[in-house]
Amino acid sequence: MTRLSWDEIVRQHPDRWVAVKDAEMDGADVVSGEVVAALLDREMRLFRVEHGGADFVYRRTSEGDYTGPTTSDISIHVDEV
Repeated sequence: MTRLSWDEIVRQHPDRWVAVKDAEMDGADVVSGEVVAALLDREMRLFRVEHGGADFVYRRTSEGDYTGPTTSDISIHVDEV
């Protein structure tokens, strides 16, 4: 497998979930890694079940309408008016 930067991953796999092996991280951000799979939203859950023990980092390459499980903590801040 070829190691790619996050920008290369996004260009090659737009609007997909990617499973990244050997990810170089900067906090919660993927800097680079080897893409094991590029998945449609509907494929994500089954892939994670089938590969539950694998040491992959999962990230979406763009924002979308995905409503399934995620691996990140999500917080919302609302300014008072």
